[in-house]
This record gives sequence, C-alpha cells and structure tokens, in this order.
Amino acid sequence: MSLVLTATAERPPTFHAVEVRRHTPLLGATVTGVDLSREVDAATAARLRHALREHGVLFFREQHLTPRRFLDVASVFGEPLRHNPYIPSVQEHSGVEIIESGAGKRILANEAWHADVTWRPDPPKATALYAVELPPLGGDTVWTSATGAYASLDPLLAAYLETLTAVNFVDASGHARTPGRDERLDELRAKYPPIDVPVIKTHPETGQKYVFVTELHTTYIKGVSRTTSESLLRLLFGVLADPVLHARFSWRPGSLAIWDNRLVQHRAIHDYGDQRRVLYRATLA
Repeated sequence: MSLVLTATAERPPTFHAVEVRRHTPLLGATVTGVDLSREVDAATAARLRHALREHGVLFFREQHLTPRRFLDVASVFGEPLRHNPYIPSVQEHSGVEIIESGAGKRILANEAWHADVTWRPDPPKATALYAVELPPLGGDTVWTSATGAYASLDPLLAAYLETLTAVNFVDASGHARTPGRDERLDELRAKYPPIDVPVIKTHPETGQKYVFVTELHTTYIKGVSRTTSESLLRLLFGVLADPVLHARFSWRPGSLAIWDNRLVQHRAIHDYGDQRRVLYRATLA
C-alpha cells in the first residue's frame, strides 16, 4: 500500500532555531527547525539561499504543504517557471508539475544522470521536489556534485575540456520508442532542436566550475572525432557516477528537496516496481 500525505490546513508554529547539517561530507544538507507551511521570514529565507549555494541540495522532513504553499516555498529560492509544459501539472496551480510513476507508468529518463531541462537554452537554475504519495520502500533519488566532478579532473584535462562545446538534445537517451511517449517527444523534438552547450560552465553566483554534459541530454562533443567524443563523455559520466560525489535521499511523506540545477545532477532509483510514486515539482527561472 502506498503512503499518502494529507496537507493540513492549520499547524502549530515552530520555535526551534533553523539548523543546517551536512548530509554527506561533500554534498547536501538537512535543514531542521523551520515550518515551511508558514511564511518564511526574510532572515531565514536569506540563510536558506546561502545554504543552497554552499551545499548544492537541501533536504527537509515533515513539511505539510498544499500545492499553493509548495509554490510559495519554491519562490524563496527564485521565480517558479514551467520549463517543461509537457509534464502534467496541478489544475489550480500550473506551476506545480506532477512527477508520477508506478501503476504501469515508468519515466525512464529520470533514471539517467541529468540536470533538468538542459535541452533548452534557458534551463532552470533550481528545482524543488515534494513527496505526495510514495511506495512503502524504495524510490530514492541520488544527487551527484557537478562541481566535485570538475574538481576531480586532472588540471590539464580540465583546461582542455573548457575549450570544448557539446550538443544537447531533448531525446539523447536512445530509449526504445513507446506509444504515447513518442508523440510527446516528436513535439519536443520539433520545437526544441539540438543546442550547443559548453562542456564546462561557471556558476554565476559562486564562481565554481562544473561539468555540464549529462547522460540524458548530451549527444556528442563537437570538433573532435566520434571516438574522442565518446571517450571523453564516457570519462565524464564515469566521474559523475563516482559514489564519493553522491548524496542519496530516501523520501518520506512530507519530504522536500531543493537543489541548484547547476551545482548538481541527479537520477531516480526505480526499485519499487509498479507501486505508485507521486511528487510535485517546481523549476525556477
């Protein structure tokens, strides 16, 4: 049986000081002492934004959020904007996308390392996910540090990669064609042709360099042979897959994760069969 979170209209205030604790030595932090069902004051909002830049991804537990309040919380970190209108959304709040799997639905794309919507020239700077309905076990999400991946490269190789350009496309995964999914992908392919992207980018706020190519959306590296392109991408994807760079999060009803879409990449773990899993998603301009 799935676990379902019911949003509560009235909740008692919390008076604990906000605490930010590292999730792993390198990546992520768990935030306690804040009730996000209530308005976040300016000082707390500033601290949360600073923590996001410092840790890459923030985790919150036992938050009781309606779709409207979920959007308000996302707004603490930026302007919610639907980057992928092909994902279904909550009827009353179109900025709240519904990520649903199980019961015959499986989102294969989520199982490859990626940063969100990097097939568009204006990908979101951050993403928020909120657990609504979960299987009893499984369904974790894993993040990897794109800045840590860059830092682990040999300096000479890193300098070379900074000179290269790759091509990102909405459907670079090579998954088998399936009914229903293909019609949506055909629309996306027509509307969003392949785009050139730097292999390495620089974060505009922190100044950190990070790996920008992803398993899900990068097709090849320009200006080099096919063999070289495949070898370089295989190397970079291997670095991103290093568990030392990872932060794994086990969802519970009321769990919330917010991450910087530039500092990290992520993937879902589909180990729960056909059991239902539903999360709300918001992406930030």
